[in-house]
Amino acid sequence: MKVVTVPNVLTSTECEIICDYCSPKCFSSKVGGSTTTNIEIRHSMNSFITHNDTKLSNIIRKVADCLVQVSADAFDFPINYIEPIQYSEYTEGMYYNKHCDCGESIEYDRDISASVFLSPRENYEGGNLSFPSKEGTLEVNEKQGSMSIFPSMMVHKVNKVKSGKRSSLVLWSRRPSMRKL
Repeated sequence: MKVVTVPNVLTSTECEIICDYCSPKCFSSKVGGSTTTNIEIRHSMNSFITHNDTKLSNIIRKVADCLVQVSADAFDFPINYIEPIQYSEYTEGMYYNKHCDCGESIEYDRDISASVFLSPRENYEGGNLSFPSKEGTLEVNEKQGSMSIFPSMMVHKVNKVKSGKRSSLVLWSRRPSMRKL
């Protein structure tokens, strides 16, 4: 399994626009399809970007186009559906323990996941997206505006933030449906 990181998907100005727009809409994060929080698993804040958020349309299109292209080129995997995009914030003491995004039901049947790092790295300590495995732990270099793309079945986590605020976008996508109508 591999993680592909694409630098400079977004400019610092685009990252700031997303944060300014989404941060006031944040609520305590839920896990999966749950309607309640579980801070033993995840302690963060988030909101979602939908088609109605037209102020962000051009920026989100850049992010979605990158995800589709890297999925095809690096993973040889076509995708045709991206769920509503999650904006996430982690402040001091917040984290998301080990999990995978592939889901346990058809509603969360995900194939390719991505994170776009919105905060300047010098604005927070800790909080790295990391991929623990038997071979060791891969920690992503979270440069502002970069995007890390990986198979949704890979176990990953967001380490506890020691100080500052880490903001990111999270994308989940899937393959074309194979069902016959």
